[in-house]
Amino acid sequence: MIKNRRVAVAAVAVAAGLATTLTGTPAEAAASGPSPITTWLNAVKPHKPTWVNVHWTTGKKICDAEVRVEGDKVDVSYPSNTGTYTSFSQSDSLRGGHVDRTAVNVTAHYGRTAFVPIEATITYTNCKSDAVKSKTFWLTLPVLKGY
Repeated sequence: MIKNRRVAVAAVAVAAGLATTLTGTPAEAAASGPSPITTWLNAVKPHKPTWVNVHWTTGKKICDAEVRVEGDKVDVSYPSNTGTYTSFSQSDSLRGGHVDRTAVNVTAHYGRTAFVPIEATITYTNCKSDAVKSKTFWLTLPVLKGY
């Protein structure tokens, strides 16, 4: 019974966080470049490799996008075609006002339910020059034991 209550409390916390995040103004944030649609990732089980997606939008077209992710006690791997980073599902560019995702495989080494801060850094160009820009975002990875 207590285990079910913990999972329910964690699920409510995730839902509340998503509701808070999604009621912001992503269009305003995206006007200056790429940003995640939400800072919450899908929940994972402890010690189990799981693919999770980060959904991105931008106000202006970006190119040559590479995303790298790291977190304390979290192993990260990327798609085999990129190796040391991930990029969008369709290409390495994202048009203004559109949404695409990046995928990473995470293994969270936690023996309990936890909300793990994850640092996601995206590097990109404005498609008109080779000048590389970089932005870092803090995401939350829910690790739910027993769900």
